[in-house]
Order: sequence, then C-alpha cells, then structure tokens
Amino acid sequence: MITTREIGFHLPGLDLSLEIVANVEDLVTDPEDDDQIPYWAELWPAARGLAQYIWERIDFQGATVLELGAGLGLPGLVAALKGGVVTFSDYKKESLDMIARNVQRNGIQHADYLLADWRDFRCEKKFDWIIGSDVLYNPSLNPYVAAILEHNLAEGGQLLFAHPSRPVTKKFLDEIKGSLGLQEEITIQVVTVQEPGVPEFNQGIDIHHLTK
Repeated sequence: MITTREIGFHLPGLDLSLEIVANVEDLVTDPEDDDQIPYWAELWPAARGLAQYIWERIDFQGATVLELGAGLGLPGLVAALKGGVVTFSDYKKESLDMIARNVQRNGIQHADYLLADWRDFRCEKKFDWIIGSDVLYNPSLNPYVAAILEHNLAEGGQLLFAHPSRPVTKKFLDEIKGSLGLQEEITIQVVTVQEPGVPEFNQGIDIHHLTK
C-alpha cells in the first residue's frame, strides 16, 4: 500500500489540493531496473513549470489533450481546469489511480485514463494537444514518442513540452519540429519550490510550444 500525504499547489487564482506519495524511496523495488524506478511519484519542477505556464497562457476550452508520462498529472489537472478534455497516460497503474483521486478532489468533472507503454502505445484517438513535462530525457525511448506524436496529434494540433534545459530534449524537439513542419516558441518559466520535505528549487524551466 502506498502511503500518501496532502500538499497544496497555489498560483494566482488557483488553489489545488494534491494527494502525493509520502516517501518515494519506499516504492523502489529494483534500483537497477530503470522501468521500476518510480519516477511517476515525484512532483518534478518541470511539471510545476508547465502547470504554471498553462494556467497563465493557454485556453484549452473544448480541446482534447493527451498528457504523456503523466506521473502525478499536475499539468493535465490544470489543463482540465482551463477547459481541456484530458486523457492522462502513463505505464504505471499507480500513477493513474492517484491522478484519478486528484481529479475527484479538485472537482474536475471528466477525465480519461490510458495505461500504456510508449513502446506499445495502442491508442487510435487523435488529440488537439499533446503535452508532457520532463519526459524526453531518454534517447532510447524518444523514437517511440516521435511515433506517438506523428500518429496521435490531430491535424493542426499543438505540442507543449517542459524540461530543465536538457540538451537531449532540445535536440529531440528540434527534430520533431522539422519532421512535423511545426513552428516553435520557447519560454523560460521560473519555478520556485520552498516546501517542507521537498528539495529547494529556484531556476528556469524551458517550455516549448510547437504549432503549425
């Protein structure tokens, strides 16, 4: 059983209550197997930055949104509150279960959930937006993400990805920009984290918004 705790996520005009994992290290069963490391259970700075960017800048009203590697789902939760019809996807059932509880506790009326591994991503639906936070760090997995973007992004769709200035992520998104014929806008979103039990963080998160 996963032990959880409650935290608040606050922006001007937004107050979210989030149930998160109390001690992520308790979930580590095999530190040598990257697939089993519970990356999903951390509330990463890039997720905070993308959530902040979405809240301040994007109106998803009525648009379909796919969050890849959703983890705790913070950007998708904010996208839903900005009017998006969000599908949260992850390859860990525990991730989707926790997101579902946070959907309910924050009064979001509708959300969909997709349990899927990028290496065998069985989804035929096309989405107006595909978003993700710090999910493009593994060069061996990025080709699978490229296939998902090519297959599941609707005509005229948009991409939104956040990361802490990772060269591998920048390289991948530059390649995607070329292969899909997209325009790119990059914004630096400053994220500050000063919370009990969480490593302090105060630096910029790169936000890539790719459009036709």
